Amino acid sequence: IGVINEHKKQNNDKGVISGRLTAKKLQDLYMALQAFSFKTKDIEDAMTNTLLQGGDLHSALDWLCLNLSDGKYLHLAAKLLDAKEQAATFKLEKNKQGQKEAQEKIRKFQREMETLEDHPVFNPAIKISHQQNERKKPPVATEEEKALNFNLFEKSVAATEEEKEKKKEPHDVRNFDYTARSWTGKSPKQFLIDWVRKNLPKSPNPSFEKVPVGRYWKCRVRVIKSEDDVLVVCPTILTEDGMQAQHLGATLALYRLVKGQSVHQLLPPTYRDVWLEWSDAEKKKEELNKMETNKPRDLFIAKLLNKLKQQQQQQQQHSENKRENSEDPEESWENLVSDEDFSALSLESEKAEDLEPVRNLFRKLQSTPKYQRLLKERQQLPVFKHRNSIVETLKRHRVVVVAGETGSGKSTQVPHFLLEDLLLNEWGTSKCNIVCTQPRRISAVSLATRVCDELGCENGPGGRVRCCSTRVSDDITHVTFVHERSVQSDFLLIILKEILQKRSDLHLILMSATVDSEKFSTYFTHCPILRISGRSYPVEVFHLEDIVEETGFVLEKDSEYCQKFLEEEEEITINVTSKAGGIKKHQEYIPVNTGSSADLNPFYQKYSNRTQHAILYMNPHKINLDLILELLIYLDRSPQFRNIEGAVLIFLPGLAHIQQLYDLLSTDRRFFSERYKVIALHSILSTQDQAAAFTLPPPGVRKIVLATNIAETGITIPDVVFVIDTGRTKENKYHESSQMSSLVETFVSKASALQRQGRAGRVRDGFCFRMYTRERFEGFMDYSVPEILRVPLEELCLHIMKCNLGSPEDFLSKALDPPQLQVISNAMNLLRKIGACELNEPTLTPLGQHLAALPVNVKIGKMLIFGAIFGCLDPVATLAAVMTEKSPFTTPIGRKDEADLAKSALAMADSDHLTIYNAYLGWKKARQEGGYRSEIAYCRRNFLNRTSLLTLEDVKQELMKLVKAAGFSSSTTSNDWEENRASQTLPFQEIALLKAVLAAGLYDNVGKIIYTKSVDVTEKLACIVETAQGKAQVHPSSVNRDLQTYGWLLYQEKVKYTRVYLRETTLITPFPVLLFGGDIEVQHRERLLSVDGWIYFQAPVKIAVIFKQLRVLIDSVLRKKLENPKMSLENDKILQIITELIKTENHN
Repeated sequence: IGVINEHKKQNNDKGVISGRLTAKKLQDLYMALQAFSFKTKDIEDAMTNTLLQGGDLHSALDWLCLNLSDGKYLHLAAKLLDAKEQAATFKLEKNKQGQKEAQEKIRKFQREMETLEDHPVFNPAIKISHQQNERKKPPVATEEEKALNFNLFEKSVAATEEEKEKKKEPHDVRNFDYTARSWTGKSPKQFLIDWVRKNLPKSPNPSFEKVPVGRYWKCRVRVIKSEDDVLVVCPTILTEDGMQAQHLGATLALYRLVKGQSVHQLLPPTYRDVWLEWSDAEKKKEELNKMETNKPRDLFIAKLLNKLKQQQQQQQQHSENKRENSEDPEESWENLVSDEDFSALSLESEKAEDLEPVRNLFRKLQSTPKYQRLLKERQQLPVFKHRNSIVETLKRHRVVVVAGETGSGKSTQVPHFLLEDLLLNEWGTSKCNIVCTQPRRISAVSLATRVCDELGCENGPGGRVRCCSTRVSDDITHVTFVHERSVQSDFLLIILKEILQKRSDLHLILMSATVDSEKFSTYFTHCPILRISGRSYPVEVFHLEDIVEETGFVLEKDSEYCQKFLEEEEEITINVTSKAGGIKKHQEYIPVNTGSSADLNPFYQKYSNRTQHAILYMNPHKINLDLILELLIYLDRSPQFRNIEGAVLIFLPGLAHIQQLYDLLSTDRRFFSERYKVIALHSILSTQDQAAAFTLPPPGVRKIVLATNIAETGITIPDVVFVIDTGRTKENKYHESSQMSSLVETFVSKASALQRQGRAGRVRDGFCFRMYTRERFEGFMDYSVPEILRVPLEELCLHIMKCNLGSPEDFLSKALDPPQLQVISNAMNLLRKIGACELNEPTLTPLGQHLAALPVNVKIGKMLIFGAIFGCLDPVATLAAVMTEKSPFTTPIGRKDEADLAKSALAMADSDHLTIYNAYLGWKKARQEGGYRSEIAYCRRNFLNRTSLLTLEDVKQELMKLVKAAGFSSSTTSNDWEENRASQTLPFQEIALLKAVLAAGLYDNVGKIIYTKSVDVTEKLACIVETAQGKAQVHPSSVNRDLQTYGWLLYQEKVKYTRVYLRETTLITPFPVLLFGGDIEVQHRERLLSVDGWIYFQAPVKIAVIFKQLRVLIDSVLRKKLENPKMSLENDKILQIITELIKTENHN
């Protein structure tokens, strides 16, 4: 509580004060707090400290819960103990009077304590159980006490009357006489008697005692309602005779007995009038008392309302001043500078004569031998023939689409043409900035290097042509390449289309390596299209059946690349003839394979049985690395290819396959000679390592480049003659069940296959070897689905809001292929749910600002950020890598029980996620201590996929780099976590912390376990969980499949087969849900704490408010970190408190 109050004091966070606050609303708030039995001073303090900060009723209640102490209760408890000791002492001394007084004190203290216990903000932890807990009824008075009480009352009334007589005040004497004509109903006296007989049947008739006052009369009326309740009235108005006094007394008795009812309408007119007179006087008196009572309240409200209005005016004035200061003239894009240091590239307008030194330099470079030598190569490119048409078209049109096949030279030459025309023909009066965007960093680097060489310059930043990836471009963009329909490319197209409407000096060239150029032209109001043909070198294509036939490859039945068909058994009868001539029949069952050559397309009949067998049994979803090795050897030994020089480009789906094939080539003796040079090409590698792929090897050396689809269109390796296409790639795919995306291996499209094929025909006739059949190629999609239509849009929505581009729904409706509105709404709902953006407007929260800097799924991004904040980035990055890829556990056919036992042996803390982390730590230990053989043995023993673990390690390292680049660094290193691992387990505190961070990322994928207590201890019941959408069962592959306990279960995804299952689950406690879950609502009177309106916890209100305020503190930490990314969080008090809460929950 001290940290919470100190934080509020330091930050002085003042919300916007509502302009609709009135005295009536403040009064209602005051009375609402009074209804909770708070004292006047506490109410005034609460309203002053919250309303002036823009708060409301809930804010005031929260303030009271935090700031009211339990000191009074503890003080009464001490007094109660003293009174009990006194009572015990008096009992020993046989002092009945003292004992009676002590018992009275005990009952008084107990009543006061019970009142405090019923108060909403009472902390039950300090409650003291009373020995005499029941509340006693008031003692029934004896007859003597009743008589005494009545006599005392009569004496008191008489004394009062005597005092009035002594004062000799003027008497109020009235005449209540009425005639029989004016009233025919009952008299007041008779009406009272009849009322008592009807409503109080056990009571005697009212008694009427006439009291003479001089020569006038009044009457004392007595009505016995019960033994303990007697009504005695005596009017102060005097009458001239005794009967009128009795009627007036009866009227007053009725007024007391049936207050609020309209009985006066049944009385004679004269008595009816006095009834109304009493009623008006009583109301007036109540109003006066109320005004007197409420005077301090009204005065306080008036002062508070005045302060609120003054502060509201100050806020309005501050907002106006801020708005005036922010309304600066719109800056030109030339004046926008990125975070990178491009000091050599000046983006400010220059005069035409300032370009003269550049022109002189360019003319000088043109005369160099290097420039002239590369000029001859450039002139051989197909695009060079279209030089003049490209320049002239761009002069006439602001947007142009250049459609050219791969290898046409459009990427390097078009910006070169523009620069040359600008400098030599003096096109334009000021300098021109040419920015070329590429889908990947390696493409941008290779493009910049080539253009720099062609210009005869040295490599380095600056110059007139700047190449960058689509994520980096933030200057004047004149040329962009749209080889791939990535999310970033489509996002950039929307931006450029809007800028074109505001910038008349902006020119845009869209370059496409595919034939789908009409779509881009239509998007930019039917701009012209220039088509450029590619190189004319033919490429011969070989499919899988051709490769197997030529290499002589044999697919063994026990090979890992051989798919297993279901086997059927056929019953046969065998006749066995004995030596004696007798015949015996035997029945046998023989396996019959369901796969046969008859299942193949008749096209394959021309191939050998060996090839047909391989085509039939080879697993098309698994890349056959053995066959690739045989193919590489075949290229060097076959008469057709052994004399052909040139590089081999192998397309693989991802880094794991590159690493796997690289290891195979490195350990295979056939590739040990200097004849082969193996190079890996991937965006994760350094620029220096990637540059080796573009270098020509010495004569007689075969360069083998292992690459992903990055080499498909983004870069060009000039000496490639052979292409081996596995036909596989990795694409982002959205999983509705987990609301997350992952890289999924899939087949390429026809367009991509043709692009890969074209990489072989750059310098001479090429050869393309496709590791898939011709039949499968015909079944490929024509084009890949644009990424914007197949991935979740949370990351893109974050960037739209970060750039202040308005509503993501409106912005994305302008896309080349607009996503469905429901998909965008789902993305925004998820961002609101995890706290990345505000509820009512497209504005990022501090967490959202950080997530926008991480190019990962928002749930994984949130998990990584919290992992870094709480010092456990290494294990969290490991778990995040598993979520983006797949689990390393495998279940071979026929060995499910063994695999389950192995997984159970690694199980940790009722968590599938921590079980995977435990397996990963064991793998790393085996790899470091025992090398390759120990690693393989560990994977086999525990049914783990080594390739998946290698991929997991690579992705983990990449994720950690991204988090650190965003300004977050974990105080605990990878080695610290691995050293803490002892006996295949982690300390309880570290497990609790990891589970809390998992909850921060995966929420709202959480459910409550429905605990079922089994009669039979050995019986295993399926774990059933109640989620927000209904009941679900934990998947049989989970370590929690038969978990039976009370608690909450996180799950990674929800899938539906025969029933709804939860996959990859983790048991968590309430604290992570409260600290990192959804919106918290405190129900003060009911002492309930709800999360997102469906998760409920019973808790003292003070504890509930503390958790609510801790959520505010977490947000403040993120905000501070956003303002100062270099700020260290290691000694932050708020984080220390939250970490301590998490680590000590339920820990004995």
